[in-house]
Amino acid sequence: MVVGRARLNGWRLDCDKPSLDGSTKLNIRPDSDSSVEGLLYRIEDGERQALDEAEPLYTSLVVDTSGGEALTYTYEGEPASSAPYDWYAAVCALGAASHGIEAGDIQTGAVPDPMAPGIKPATHDDLALIHGILSDGLAADTDRYYVHPGDYSWWVFHDDPRHPDHFSTWIQGESGFVTIDSLTPFEINVFTRPGVDRMPLIEWSQRRLGGKGEVGWVADSDTELIADLEDESYSPVSAYRSYEWDLTGPIPKPELPAGWEIRSVRDEREANTRRAAAHAAFESTMPDAMHLQRYIDFMRSPVYVPERDLVAVDESGTVVSFMVWWADHGSATAQIEPFGTHPEFHRRGIGRALIHHGLAEMRKAGMEMARVCTGDEMAATDFYEGVGFSDVGRLRWWASAD
Repeated sequence: MVVGRARLNGWRLDCDKPSLDGSTKLNIRPDSDSSVEGLLYRIEDGERQALDEAEPLYTSLVVDTSGGEALTYTYEGEPASSAPYDWYAAVCALGAASHGIEAGDIQTGAVPDPMAPGIKPATHDDLALIHGILSDGLAADTDRYYVHPGDYSWWVFHDDPRHPDHFSTWIQGESGFVTIDSLTPFEINVFTRPGVDRMPLIEWSQRRLGGKGEVGWVADSDTELIADLEDESYSPVSAYRSYEWDLTGPIPKPELPAGWEIRSVRDEREANTRRAAAHAAFESTMPDAMHLQRYIDFMRSPVYVPERDLVAVDESGTVVSFMVWWADHGSATAQIEPFGTHPEFHRRGIGRALIHHGLAEMRKAGMEMARVCTGDEMAATDFYEGVGFSDVGRLRWWASAD
């Protein structure tokens, strides 16, 4: 976790450490006339080894900073003659700016990465472009699977605060983007305009992850990408199920016990009972206070639509089941993410009623198709098939054997 800013006197910032990808990375070198401003982080016991392994060719050392004694890394070899890639320089500049640190001239002299020309880290300013790529993909007649714009919004604005910065998005012009999740197992998700080759972005991401990334959201119908992955010695390692509901057809009327109610979450005063149901439904290990703050942060985010945060509540007003649904008007497709019911109320028809109510709301909003995904576990698949969804195939994660 970030402790705060600090200054290291007697050192200067360079970008001369050779990288395995052929470019250079940031470095600090002794210089009595200079100083380097940066951030102090607190690491947990046992994290030092992983940090050392993530910093090849660097030498670790302990230095005195304005914020106290700290561990840092320096490259002591001969300066590399190459330059940093533009995406790396952009990341450094963004990180510095987000903490009010002067980045200097790190971006001067940066060169395009030949493996992914024009790629850059995405910011919230790119949200509309990313949503547009996904919406166009959903509307296209293609065998590729596209996550819903709401899925992406959920990933970004409901991220796990215990693992900050593990999730990143990279865009390449207006042709596509890739998300990289650095939590184990590493995950790579590539979405491009229909017809745009996805393998270059996959290969670029694998280079960053040392070849250990799993490529996600690959539909069994996506024979083009499957053939490319198999040519590179990938094989499937896990799967999700994809379900759909044709909203132009009949939707059952919700049935609830007397005194119960289905409605949207009213305001932040209901945040704790809403998050408690989710905490139990997903067997979360997150501390209650952190879990609550994450949900409140989501409620305050620019993607949150209160009318689409639905709950089933009992006679006392306690949330028992919950569902967020997302609309994409470009493809007339709705997505459910997330949905759950407190385990004490399973098999009582509460979740079924909430689903049917939500489907009716989607149709009122002009949606023609509803989608939901779940793990390949029997209980979840039985539920969605039991309430009336159609199983439209598996989505697999592929890993390289190399």
